[in-house]
Amino acid sequence: MHKKIILAIALYALSPAVSNAGEWNYDFFGKSHTLYGYSDYDSNNRASESHNHFPTRLSAGAMAQYAFNDDYQLGLYLDLAYGIDQQLKDYNHGSWGEQIYGVLDSPYGKFILGQSYNAAYQLSVGAPTIDVLGINQSDIVNFIANPNWQRNRKGTAYRKLNSTDINTDGTAPKITYISPEFNNGTMYGLSYVPESYSRDGLINSQASYKDSAGYIAALSHTADVFGFSLSGSLGAAYYEDNDYETSLGLSAYRKGWTLGGSLRRTWKDGKINRPIRKFVPDYDAYRDSWAADAGIGYEFGPFKTALTYFYAKADCKDYSSEIYQWENSYQYNKHLVFNAAVARGKFDSDIDNAGYAYIIGADIKF
Repeated sequence: MHKKIILAIALYALSPAVSNAGEWNYDFFGKSHTLYGYSDYDSNNRASESHNHFPTRLSAGAMAQYAFNDDYQLGLYLDLAYGIDQQLKDYNHGSWGEQIYGVLDSPYGKFILGQSYNAAYQLSVGAPTIDVLGINQSDIVNFIANPNWQRNRKGTAYRKLNSTDINTDGTAPKITYISPEFNNGTMYGLSYVPESYSRDGLINSQASYKDSAGYIAALSHTADVFGFSLSGSLGAAYYEDNDYETSLGLSAYRKGWTLGGSLRRTWKDGKINRPIRKFVPDYDAYRDSWAADAGIGYEFGPFKTALTYFYAKADCKDYSSEIYQWENSYQYNKHLVFNAAVARGKFDSDIDNAGYAYIIGADIKF
């Protein structure tokens, strides 16, 4: 219902009847992100898992924007995604997903209505990534299964955080405001989420708190100091009957080099819930958890590289995830990007898993 209301409002706002003046702009895009990886598991009890993986994510999008004048623009955006050979279903839009949202740009800030990430997610900074695997919500789970992150036909479990970004509500429909830049590089943002549940968020549809609201605030600042471009971000969130969350990120850039890191902490609000249909031990232990990442990246011309580290730990039990990644990409032309990565994952839970993944792939854009 939320999606239908949002789409109807956006389509009405963008209709030619809005104004007889101004200009329309349209854009369409598509992308194929295909990887091949060989996984080498540490333990013999993982010998039954496949060593070869071919995860692919297909995405397409469209944009219609109406410019009233140089100061005011109203746009409707549609992003679609479909995943193939995804070991973890509906995680980071694993099988399929969509985002439909409208954006009003004005001198007073940016107003966003619809399926988008919250303000803290949008303003966050941290370890550099070039999106071969991604340091947050890492695609390493498609090569080395992580028992702490589960959402498929067998059940749902988030036994610790999968990101230093505040992503609990995922792309649940929301209202977001992002301020214009002021005070030489400062911005803030606010988000209200009427219902926090989202397929790519951490809140489970089987949990009793899925119908509760969320409130998110964020602050960011960028400044040039002694030739370095320094950025910092703060985020805070409260999800009703679920948890409280905070995030902190720092980043420094100079002459192609980027050094950054971030932290996130959550505290539960009330008792840890259990699934309604099936018992999964501590399936939402992420609500009392913390996560950190750090990394260094470099880019020159069409080549980008990044070495990153991610760690997350749940308070209640020895549930933890540790990920090392070395990602590389080379932009051959505007339509083709070659990717390569080496990753190490170590996941401790009721069932442990660990190993290496050696990955190559390509992005095709059109």
